[in-house]
Amino acid sequence: MRMRRGVVAALLLLPVIEIALAVAVSTWIGVGPTIIALLGLSLVGVLVLRETGRRGWQDLRLAAREGVPPESGSGRGLTMLAGFLLAVPGFLTAVLGLLLLLPPVRGVVRRRSRRWVESQGAWQVTEQFTRRTGPAPSATVVQGEVVDDSQS
Repeated sequence: MRMRRGVVAALLLLPVIEIALAVAVSTWIGVGPTIIALLGLSLVGVLVLRETGRRGWQDLRLAAREGVPPESGSGRGLTMLAGFLLAVPGFLTAVLGLLLLLPPVRGVVRRRSRRWVESQGAWQVTEQFTRRTGPAPSATVVQGEVVDDSQS
C-alpha cells in the first residue's frame, strides 16, 4: 500500500518538477533553445520506440516462422521504457531515458527489478521459455475423488 502511495505521489509531482526544470533551463539557455531541446529529445524517444518495436515485431515473426519461442531477455522492454521516457516532454524523464539506454544501467535495472518482482512472491522469473508439465514445484497435491452432486 505504501508503494502505491509513493507511485501516485511521484506521478503527481512529476509535472511540477518537469515544469520547474523547463523554466530553469529556459532562463539558462533561453525559451527557443529549450523548446527545441524538448522537441529533439521527444523525437529521439519516438525513434527509439519505433526502432525497438520494429525489431521486436521482426523477431516475433521470425520465431513464429521457425516454430520456436521468441528470444527472451533481449532487454527490449527497458529500451522501450527508455524511448517512452524520452518521448514524454521533460528534462527529468529525458535524463532517465538516456540513462536507460546505457547498457550498464540497463543491466543494473534489470537485476534489481527481477529481484523486486521475485521478492513479491507472485512471479517466478526464468531465463528461458519452457512448457510446464505437472503441478508447480511449490504446489501441494491433495488426493481425492470428484463427486457429481447434480445427479441427486
